[in-house]
Amino acid sequence: MNIMEINILQQLLEEKMRIATNDDLNFLVTLENEAFEPYRASNRDMLKRSIHSDHQVVVIIDDENNEPAGSLILKVHKHSLRIYSIAVLKSAKGKGLGQKLMELAINYGNELQVSQLFLEVDASNKSLIQWYEMLGFEQREYLENYYETSKHALKMILKRHKPKCLIVTDFDTDFFDDMTDVIQTRANDFIENAHYQYSKSMKVFNLCLNYNYQSVGYYVSLLALARKQVAYPSASMIRDINNKKVLQSIGEEIDDLIQKTFKDETEKEIIIHSYFGQNENIKYQHLVRQLNQLYHGPLLTFSFLKKDIWVLNQIELKSLLDLSEEEKIMIKPWISDYFLKHQYGKGSLKNYDYDMAILIDPDEQTPPSDKEALNAIVRAAEKKGFAVTFITEKDYSRIPEFDALFIRTTTSVNDYTYEFSRFAYAEGLVVIDDPWSILRCANKVYLYDALKKAHVAMPKSWIFNKKHSWKDKIKHLPFPLVLKLPDSAFSADVYKVENLNELEEKLEILFMRSELIIGQEFMPSDFDWRIGVLDGKFLFACKYFMANNHWQIMNWNNESVTEGDSETLKQCDVPEGVIKAALDSAHVIGDGLYGVDLKEIDGKIYVIEVNDNPNIDHDVEDLVEKDQLYDKLMDVFYSRLEDTMKIIRPVS
Repeated sequence: MNIMEINILQQLLEEKMRIATNDDLNFLVTLENEAFEPYRASNRDMLKRSIHSDHQVVVIIDDENNEPAGSLILKVHKHSLRIYSIAVLKSAKGKGLGQKLMELAINYGNELQVSQLFLEVDASNKSLIQWYEMLGFEQREYLENYYETSKHALKMILKRHKPKCLIVTDFDTDFFDDMTDVIQTRANDFIENAHYQYSKSMKVFNLCLNYNYQSVGYYVSLLALARKQVAYPSASMIRDINNKKVLQSIGEEIDDLIQKTFKDETEKEIIIHSYFGQNENIKYQHLVRQLNQLYHGPLLTFSFLKKDIWVLNQIELKSLLDLSEEEKIMIKPWISDYFLKHQYGKGSLKNYDYDMAILIDPDEQTPPSDKEALNAIVRAAEKKGFAVTFITEKDYSRIPEFDALFIRTTTSVNDYTYEFSRFAYAEGLVVIDDPWSILRCANKVYLYDALKKAHVAMPKSWIFNKKHSWKDKIKHLPFPLVLKLPDSAFSADVYKVENLNELEEKLEILFMRSELIIGQEFMPSDFDWRIGVLDGKFLFACKYFMANNHWQIMNWNNESVTEGDSETLKQCDVPEGVIKAALDSAHVIGDGLYGVDLKEIDGKIYVIEVNDNPNIDHDVEDLVEKDQLYDKLMDVFYSRLEDTMKIIRPVS
């Protein structure tokens, strides 16, 4: 969780509530065992991971004797908040502790501006279902056999209501009079009027003249906090505005962006303004938006100093009266958008069940999916219920924000793609390509050995070992011969040699890059089969024809890469033996998304290799299935997420 999310939660915690630490583990284990059946109770390790997770939070509530009596576990998504569990000791039942924890979850979701809260509940527990319905939750989906056989559940959702935007000033102004989506009031009225005291679904925009300690401006934000309302700026922000440690922490969180933004500046100090989340200089706009995610306030000034590197030095809260008439005219068009975003929250108005990240490399020459295909993936994902965000190599730390990761850049064990996959899998995301598929498919030595063990028909193959008599091994081989580096991909680092001298020369070169090299008999053909396999099932079939005047599908010898033609076929038009060999080979690797390359020679089928991260391009692999291909992809992501959620003990 980032600084903003933690600060918001801290503001919401009532007396006798606190965020759990390792010291609470014994209590949490006891509570789990008392409140849940053995097959649904989280063990000590699971609870410890929840306490330390970057995207979960565990809250403890104490009883009147200041002894821990209940807990709430939440998972923060980009567009939603999931209530993992809520439980109270039997000895503390009937004291309203569960109600307080649920109110905390609902208020937290409102302040994070998520579109919905959701949970799963035992379908046979009618009284608990009614309790959730009284809190505003609606039944969304019946989950058959959710906990175990004959143990069903209901998925319930609470949609966040549109909050009111209230502008509070301690001076007269007509600046907001033409805005219909906001309410205006004076600070004294906000402090004294009971209407404002008991309205929780309200966002308070504090535009008083100053925010000094015990000033009216300070009390507006402080009382909003006491009333469980969201205030901009918040009381904690006002308190921490001059706290150097807080400034340092904020600066570190977006340090890369700060350095990038000011890399060409020659001045030693730069001051930029945030007018309702906007800045007049386009080159500062991205930085201003990121700062506003960490430090919410309608009018802010940020000061940066150049030391060894650029650092965030100071943040100032500004008043509307500090602005010139020219500034007021300039910012007028920005304000309606600002309040609209705070009414409806992050992103679009659509409710999503899960968050998906798609990892891409915008500079990749031959990416596995072109722009049209990526757009089709997004459409299918959103239709299924995913909010989609494109991420790149620099977004490694954002992985815990998401529920699923779809890698659509060329994978390798030795670069960031494998690290992304491994981190995402460790964080509980549904990942395609999963790390073991990358590891297995990326190395032709593994593939050869694994497919041979599974008795899959392959071209005759040999492994050349730099340190083991390879010169004796090559003396009686057939030519021409194909050599492959173990991590070759897209026809790159694959070479054809015509005779013994060429073979020896090429091996000497390749051994400088890998101690093991794969050799395969050369099987000339006009095309290779590529069978797409997903979750152990047929996905697509293509014939990839050899590049013009070349023996491979892709010709890397020219200044620009050239490719052969392709033909996409219906499943019924593909020989059964080709599909069976592809499915059998993919099964050896796993249950992910694979592209199996095969040759059909004299009626016999030979598997060349199994690729993770296969190409899915517009009007090539999707030519037959069209949008249905992408729907199948999203169906697998969604069903795996639903199955994964069954493993984690849900709300009772």
